[in-house]
Amino acid sequence: MLSREDNDLLTNTDKGTPMGELFRRYWIPVALSDELPGPDCVPVKLRILGEDLIAYRDTDGQVGLVDAYCPHRGAPMFFARNEEAGLRCVYHGWKFDVTGQCTDMPNTPEGDTFRNKIQITAYPCFEAAGIVFSFMGPKNKQPPKPQFDFADLPPTHYYVTKFQLECNWLQATEGDFDPSHGNFLHSTLDNNRGNPGFAIFNNRTNPNGQGNQNFLDKPIPEDEPFPFAVGTRRIKAGNFNTPEFVSLEDVNGAMYSHQKFTRPDGEEIVSLSLRFLMPSFCPPGITRQNHYAQNVRIPVDNTHMMFFRLRWSLEPMTRDDLVMYKQGGYVYPEMIPGTFKTKANVWNDYEVDRLGQKTFLYSGIKTFPLQDIAMMENQWGPLADRTKEHLVAMDFHMIYLRRKLLRTAKALRDGIEPSEPWQPETYAYHSASVVIENGDYNAALEKAKERAKTSLLPADRLAATIRA
Repeated sequence: MLSREDNDLLTNTDKGTPMGELFRRYWIPVALSDELPGPDCVPVKLRILGEDLIAYRDTDGQVGLVDAYCPHRGAPMFFARNEEAGLRCVYHGWKFDVTGQCTDMPNTPEGDTFRNKIQITAYPCFEAAGIVFSFMGPKNKQPPKPQFDFADLPPTHYYVTKFQLECNWLQATEGDFDPSHGNFLHSTLDNNRGNPGFAIFNNRTNPNGQGNQNFLDKPIPEDEPFPFAVGTRRIKAGNFNTPEFVSLEDVNGAMYSHQKFTRPDGEEIVSLSLRFLMPSFCPPGITRQNHYAQNVRIPVDNTHMMFFRLRWSLEPMTRDDLVMYKQGGYVYPEMIPGTFKTKANVWNDYEVDRLGQKTFLYSGIKTFPLQDIAMMENQWGPLADRTKEHLVAMDFHMIYLRRKLLRTAKALRDGIEPSEPWQPETYAYHSASVVIENGDYNAALEKAKERAKTSLLPADRLAATIRA
């Protein structure tokens, strides 16, 4: 459990708070590029980290992100005219460019000179893989852009969308650091033999070397007291994913887990899995064959968040890939048309199928991310009170993450800036595996770490990305 003070520190991302300022030291997703389809398009209302903002694309195609209110008298900039390389407030005609500089002040005689002294709050932006990233921190703390492997991929190589969750960012993020929940929440009652996660994605890219194995498909122990409800799901001492066999550590600020793993052919490997990149990038995720995942959860405010869900590939995605992501109903949830809210949601109990729960799906909820979201949005409400928790050994990933976040946020509060924003190359790190030779685990681990630092991009494409 956390103390009330630490729980408040991690969950409050308002401006001026330790966690709010920590988020504001990184480039973070704020919108989808498709929300701003072309030059001089309609502005878009956003709320990020408790700030009301307006995003727009100017005449030159540049994305601007500015305060939702005009600095003159607080008029709403959503109604502004987006034209001639800037937003012009319709109340008195004040106009601002993407840097926030007032470029025209036509309603007063001194406007030609006074405009030079006026700026609207504006945050710099760039785009990568259909996502608009922004830096919302102090100008003198702006770091280089992260060197994402997917940064310069064409639209044919990725699929991305976002959806809003009715909860704090942390309880949603913590769901990715719970190694025991998959045995239950995401399972099917036939020991996963008919689980879409295996039937559809059994050949998915998995650089950690483990593959997508079904660890439930085995005989039920004779001493299992609940053969139907628990069956082969029970985690016991000696299980491969317990703290006894899994270690956690940071590599240049990137959180990794590593362990010895025996492949079906008997070969022993070091499996090194990338778990987390600051401030809220979670690379693990279910994907199609030869695809990679990136999940990012960004606070809207302290009781809502936006989930950016990216799948990308080094090669163009096929029609079947896109049909699966857009309409398959398993990797991405069905959306309410014209919104970023899921059709099955907290207000209709995620359309839980109680018959399906008794006969096939352990949870009764059909879509993979919604199975998680149903748990996340309802942990003592939208803002979990972690003073009530009773943690166990299998919560060790989450405990590590919390300590990492607390340590970094408290350091910033005390005047020590985070180092991760200034190591842009770490955002291209990935999982890796290396065969253990002569029983030397540590030597294989060091090789795996070096392999994980090597970009997945071919050398020529990597060079072009770095130059950009």
